[in-house]
Amino acid sequence: MVGLTLFAAYLISTFPYSTTLTKVLAPMGLEVSSVSQSASFPFGARLSGVRLISTRPASAGLLVESPAVTIAPAFLSMLTMHPGVRVKAALYDGVVNVTLRPGRRGTAINYDLDSVELARQQLWTIPGASASGALSGSGNLLLSPDDIAENGDGVLSAAGLTFTSAFASSPIRLGEGHSKFKLDQGTLTIEQLTTSGGDLTITAEGTVQLAPDPGQSELDIQFTLSTAPTASQLAVLLAILPHPPGPQPFHLTGTLNAPRIS
Repeated sequence: MVGLTLFAAYLISTFPYSTTLTKVLAPMGLEVSSVSQSASFPFGARLSGVRLISTRPASAGLLVESPAVTIAPAFLSMLTMHPGVRVKAALYDGVVNVTLRPGRRGTAINYDLDSVELARQQLWTIPGASASGALSGSGNLLLSPDDIAENGDGVLSAAGLTFTSAFASSPIRLGEGHSKFKLDQGTLTIEQLTTSGGDLTITAEGTVQLAPDPGQSELDIQFTLSTAPTASQLAVLLAILPHPPGPQPFHLTGTLNAPRIS
């Protein structure tokens, strides 16, 4: 029995997890590489120097990297004859837990984020601007070989949100942020987005039509802005933004690379 247990542990620890994970993600234009692999008892392996890379022509390059990732079989998916993996990664001062299960319709993803630092991530960038804060949240996604995303939903929250832009002389404190979203056939619907406790309060809702090149994703978002009494300079800056007369919200259109406000 001891010998059988050790043999099973050996097989699990030497299983080519990086290659398997790449096969799971390949239909989505993603691949995974790692520097080394060691055993992680009782099941699975620990990978170091892990890099998630996009192979899509429109957005090729490094997306995410982690110094340490623990990966193990998702036993429930094995019972359904669709082997999957469970991943726990140290990511930008936080932790991410992900379960990936490939199936006939695509790859099902369940994720949980805890205190991931926005300033260090490379997945989302805004030209001429940057953001910082600790991001947490959870949700589910179904990604198919043909589309960026089939469907999904989730919630996100952020602490200590700060935004910098070439149009503002100093960083803009947004405070706490909360959002709820859903995904359907490549359309991201922002059902709720709010910030509180900062120089600027934001409420928003709308859609983002996702594109293979993230920068070409189309925006259709309604939002309102209000400043704290102590943020007089920011209020002056907002006053010069294009806006129709009356209390109507702002309208954000265009793409992520070339947004337009009206």
